[in-house]
Amino acid sequence: MDLPPDSPRVVRPSSKRDAPWFQRLSRPILFLIVSLMLVGAYLAFTIPVAVFPNTDFPRIVIGIDNGVMPIDQMLVVITRPIEEAVNSVPGLRKVQSITSRGSAEVDLFFDWNSDMILTLQRVDAVVARMQAELPPTAKVETHRLTFASFPILGYSLTSDMIPQNRLWEIATYDIKPRVNRLDGVASVLVQGGRVPEFQVTPDPARLLTAGITVNDILEAIRRTNLIDSPGLIENNHQLVLGLISGQVRTPEQIGQIVVKSSTAGIPIRLGDIAKIAPSVAPVYTMVTANGKPSVLLSVHRQPDSNTLDVANEVHSQIEEIRPTLPPGVHIEPFYDQSTIVHESIASVRDAVLLGLLLSSVILVLFLRDWGTSLVAGLVIPATLLITFIVLRLTGESFNLMTLGGLAAAVGLVIDDAIVVLENIVLHRDAGQGRFEAIQSALQEMTIPLIGSTITPIVVFLPLISITGVTGSFFRALAVTMTVSLFTSLLLALSWTPTLSQYLVRQRETPIAESSSSSGDDAAALLALEEAQLSGFFGRIVAFYARAMEAVLKRPLLLAGSSVVIVILAFVCYKALGSDLLPEMDEGGFILDYFTPSGSSLAESDRILQHIEEIVRSQPEVENTSRRTGLQLGLAAVTEANRGDFTVKLKSDRKRDIDEVISDIRSEIEQTEPATKVEFVQVLQDMIGDLTSQPEPIVIKLFAQDPKLLANTSPRVADAIRNIHGVVDSLRRIQNSLPIPHRA
Repeated sequence: MDLPPDSPRVVRPSSKRDAPWFQRLSRPILFLIVSLMLVGAYLAFTIPVAVFPNTDFPRIVIGIDNGVMPIDQMLVVITRPIEEAVNSVPGLRKVQSITSRGSAEVDLFFDWNSDMILTLQRVDAVVARMQAELPPTAKVETHRLTFASFPILGYSLTSDMIPQNRLWEIATYDIKPRVNRLDGVASVLVQGGRVPEFQVTPDPARLLTAGITVNDILEAIRRTNLIDSPGLIENNHQLVLGLISGQVRTPEQIGQIVVKSSTAGIPIRLGDIAKIAPSVAPVYTMVTANGKPSVLLSVHRQPDSNTLDVANEVHSQIEEIRPTLPPGVHIEPFYDQSTIVHESIASVRDAVLLGLLLSSVILVLFLRDWGTSLVAGLVIPATLLITFIVLRLTGESFNLMTLGGLAAAVGLVIDDAIVVLENIVLHRDAGQGRFEAIQSALQEMTIPLIGSTITPIVVFLPLISITGVTGSFFRALAVTMTVSLFTSLLLALSWTPTLSQYLVRQRETPIAESSSSSGDDAAALLALEEAQLSGFFGRIVAFYARAMEAVLKRPLLLAGSSVVIVILAFVCYKALGSDLLPEMDEGGFILDYFTPSGSSLAESDRILQHIEEIVRSQPEVENTSRRTGLQLGLAAVTEANRGDFTVKLKSDRKRDIDEVISDIRSEIEQTEPATKVEFVQVLQDMIGDLTSQPEPIVIKLFAQDPKLLANTSPRVADAIRNIHGVVDSLRRIQNSLPIPHRA
């Protein structure tokens, strides 16, 4: 591209070699930066999207299920041996365990610098060695905790016509496999419903007459209900694998199972000594949706997957499944994490577009040049696209912190370009040619620009070294801001001067031509600046100058005002609250509840039905789902008197989420005072569950004497309840011995 000639006073370079570097390398610079922008645009579609940054929590949960084994026996046979065995895992800091009837949970806490994938493999090796020493009926699972451990989608399956066992079959055999095979889906958890089974009721008199025990019946069913192969069969020039099926599918087939033969050689069949009928497995949990018995499906994503893509695929798959469901079966979402991510991306998009618009308007108003506005406007997308490359290489994702950093960086990255452009225009208006103006601006502004950009970068760098949950959040923010600022500096010193050659027009009649011809460039620039201080902008500068003169003439007033400002800032700092996440309306919340200890499942259900009516009576509530004896997140031990509600609010409501929660809390406290409840928004509940800190403040009392704990904990709870700002104070004594220890 040929450039127009400069003004007569500028001496053209005698050769290409003598030209400024930005003129000689203009095409390579443009090619390189445009290529990086295209690469960044491509990689932007491959960066994972999630609510929070990728975080490996230094915690591994070992869950054990062993039927209905008593607590004391579970503690001695299962919990204690596992605790002692895992103490050999390197990096272990603390062990906590919760033992209940038939189930146990062992929490392992490690250092934040530990490689949790390798640590999980070591824990699995220890559990594999321990499996031989545990009861054969014990089922052991290990889980590494990340934000992907929490579901991103939840669907409820309800029907007024179809029984719960049929709903369970639809969810388990029809919906779950089709959703589980989608890209990015890690697992689908089915909660609720009734598991179908066959019930065998032996006749004691016939058992005694035939000399058969219950163990004989169990063994006969176990060895008969299988598929086996007698071997390969050669027939008609073909080799065929023979299979013999002994599987049973109806009560009549079960009744034909031979338990043993009598002394006379007559086979005694199961139907001769027992009654067989279809039934359902006993349940110790309860699941509802919108006040009706339901089956819930929770969809978990893979750790490196894109939340939006996974959610869109699952929604599309559910829409394909919906017409195939039996009449009367309703499926609807009760939880959708992708909504928050979508809103965050939309806010960043709006911030970028608004930043481009406002910065262009300001530049046009003050510089009166569309070319300079276009150069400055191109800096923002170039910076963001190049930042995407670094985010992809460092393994970051689009989340609340990185997107917030990008939105905040929009107003910072354009500053460097504006400073360079304003200086170029100033030199141009002083009478210099285009190339000379660009070169003069770079000579004057390079060192100040580097200093002004490095300063905020140095402020963000210490955030990268912070550990813990706070460190993982601020590390993503620091990386995003640091890369954006550093990229904007490089673009201001290369991209901006290169584009200015083509887009900053040459002024035909320099404003300060007479002054500059005298050779006094500094005087010319000062004269030009004074000449530009006219009109509305000049009045603003004049007012500012008069105000500063008046203040500087009264040093005592200035010192006193400074002291007052410092004192007010300190008072405001003390009055400000503190939290990991800012207050925001997520469009839903979690209601955790604890019915009185020892309550049966039926009694808890009676209380919770009333609470669900209170929640659904609020006009802002769109739908609800309830788990009793279960939780939305990962929990190996949940008693029958404990669970949670997931409440989804309408998007077009008039009241905010805090007002809705306040009304529900007050009504529950008045009508169900024996039930303890706490309200937390979904994202906060997720972090609390993953860090084993379900409440913002947790006070743990440990003692060998249960009576001492029972007498002390009410006094502590009463003292806490009187503190201003405390709304939910829960007191629990866990008889399952969740005592942390270290061998």
